[in-house]
Amino acid sequence: MTSRIRWLAGGAVLAAAGVVAVSEGLHWRASRRFPGTGPWPAPGQGSEAVLVLGYPARPDGSTSAVQRWRCAIAARSLDPGRAGTVVFSGAAGDRDRPEAEVMADYTRDTLGVPAGQIALETQAHNTWQNVKFTLPLLEQADVIKVASDPLHAARARRNLRALRPDLAARLAPAGDYRFGDHWWIKVATLGYEAVRISWRLAERLGWVTDNARDLKNRGQAAVAAVRPASRRPPHPSAPSPQAAARH
Repeated sequence: MTSRIRWLAGGAVLAAAGVVAVSEGLHWRASRRFPGTGPWPAPGQGSEAVLVLGYPARPDGSTSAVQRWRCAIAARSLDPGRAGTVVFSGAAGDRDRPEAEVMADYTRDTLGVPAGQIALETQAHNTWQNVKFTLPLLEQADVIKVASDPLHAARARRNLRALRPDLAARLAPAGDYRFGDHWWIKVATLGYEAVRISWRLAERLGWVTDNARDLKNRGQAAVAAVRPASRRPPHPSAPSPQAAARH
């Protein structure tokens, strides 16, 4: 019996290690997807914008682990020789303060990024809106970087390529991938992306039943119903929201 338990424990450890290894490999690959084509100014010259994709804060309003990780990626992605702006994007969702504000405060107060280098966009509720609503700020920079976990950042770069190919040409690598860095979040992110891709594939193939789609829509409606009206996403025809510099 003891020997069997050891075999099972050993198998579980190997399986877990395999999942982590696969996650690391896929995140490494994602960090190199959808690169810009340049030309870029030489290091230390020109200007850059680092777009930080939002994530919910903890229920008490403090920064979550994912938020802190994304902020750290943004801070280490800045070229100290360039005129840089860190653009935080994210609405309040079901929290009291916008994700962008919470993350900006942490980056300023804990990571030491000056307030004059921080700008906010507080209306985006998804990755597409993160990119679309920050275009007026991104187009002012010679170099553009995206700060999030590598899989998520790759999706945002793909969105920028779809929205503004001219700006996508300015994309440069961010400091998003480090081996073993927040590996547990990488595994969770990989699971989320797998479910997301599987759902979309099932929809395209007609495998999603009306009941399943209705259940998903009801869940989204329930989330929207508990949000104050001022926090809900703007109508698609509405103009881009204001993105104020944080001083």
